[in-house]
Amino acid sequence: MRRILQAGLASAALLGGQAVHADPSFGFGLTYVVGGDWAVGVRVFHDDEPESAVLALGADYKFGSGTFRPTVGAAYLDEDYYLDFSLGYDTGLQALDYGFGVGAAFETETPAAPAPSP
Repeated sequence: MRRILQAGLASAALLGGQAVHADPSFGFGLTYVVGGDWAVGVRVFHDDEPESAVLALGADYKFGSGTFRPTVGAAYLDEDYYLDFSLGYDTGLQALDYGFGVGAAFETETPAAPAPSP
């Protein structure tokens, strides 16, 4: 297991230098946590390109249990909204959970105007 972790870190270090720089965008929304709880939270997306799949980091406050839930996940980002799937850690129960969310997106890139036809 240790060798797999070392190989993963080495490849991430080598590929990390070749990554393209992207501006982050932000979101605020509502998440249904599987198991019957609802949460409100914030998200930071790795890119601001609308109409694309992005990685998301965030934090939620769960209404039912009254606890915080740091999250990591994937999202579909549009110009003014997002849809996401998140894996979170309930700090009160000390257990992993997952949820589906929707919310408003901010700081997204405005799409370029289409080229005029001749």
